[in-house]
Amino acid sequence: MTTPTPRAAHPYRMYDAIASQPEAIASVIASQRDRCAEVSQTLAGKRRIYVVGIGTSWHAALVGAAIMTDGPEAFTYNSFEFCTATPAVTPDDAVIVISHRGTKRSSYDALDVAAAAGAYTVAITSTNPGPRIQVADAGIRTVEQETSAAFTVSYTTALTVLAMLNLGMGGRLNDADNGLDALPGQVAQILAAEDDVKAVVADHQDKRRFISAAWGANRANAYEVALKIKETSRADCEGFQIEQLIHGPFCSLDSDCLLTIIATPGDDRGRALDLTRAAAALDAPVWTLSNRPDDGLADAGARVFPLPHCSPMLTPIASVVPLQLFTYHLALARGTHPDLFQQDIPGQAAARVHYDL
Repeated sequence: MTTPTPRAAHPYRMYDAIASQPEAIASVIASQRDRCAEVSQTLAGKRRIYVVGIGTSWHAALVGAAIMTDGPEAFTYNSFEFCTATPAVTPDDAVIVISHRGTKRSSYDALDVAAAAGAYTVAITSTNPGPRIQVADAGIRTVEQETSAAFTVSYTTALTVLAMLNLGMGGRLNDADNGLDALPGQVAQILAAEDDVKAVVADHQDKRRFISAAWGANRANAYEVALKIKETSRADCEGFQIEQLIHGPFCSLDSDCLLTIIATPGDDRGRALDLTRAAAALDAPVWTLSNRPDDGLADAGARVFPLPHCSPMLTPIASVVPLQLFTYHLALARGTHPDLFQQDIPGQAAARVHYDL
């Protein structure tokens, strides 16, 4: 393993946030364990759980609903859709709203809608959130509001909280073998392989298109890396559920496209291998993030980044970290600013006055 580039060598706040994740995750585990235990007891007694968010927080909500298997059935809702096409929420339900800063309109509107229906409300947000998000019945705090628009550490710490809530509902939050204590070190291990990620960027920074694919809880990270590349590099990119990619979108692949596959444990019906072979037939390079033993992806031509072995509910945290590093270094290679949500581009700044968040 190589060592990460010193933080002082990077002028951008996005990098500082990415590099801070081992310490931030450890802090959230330590500081929010008791709170998560308390909240999870209430969640366990509910009829159903709605996990709600917008933007990157919607991706966190997708992960949350997928990994919450030890309590009531969980459903994902986009915050906007939760407000405009509200499900039949009752006082027997719980609504978890995820918001990095606690200041986005759709997030606190969703919280208001849930409260009006009498649901038990939980806000997973920063340590210094906006006032309206603080009206939730229970608040769980992650990290200080990020100053880079490319949310990274607030995403991974929100996923950590969601995993802790599921462990709490299953009565395993304080078990020594639940994987939480190992997680900060595993994230540090990934960050130590930063040069491996930079090498992928160096080989593919000029690609016309970037496509990512995954399944299960990790499909949200396929969406997430596409969102982050758009925010930071303005590059053409899309994220897909792995089977959905085959049903039409694969037709856009060619040698000028990098395909990233998140290949984690779980039944993919052999589609990761199918896609790798199909991409090779088009001379399209494949970068795979994998912690599956003997999956044949390297033999099929994929460039494999090894992920640490962790429980299924923690795998989405591990798999997103190399994608964050890739996004950051791609922005540097393409000469764009990763922190500013493209507001340094005059046209984007002019368009921004026509909508609020």
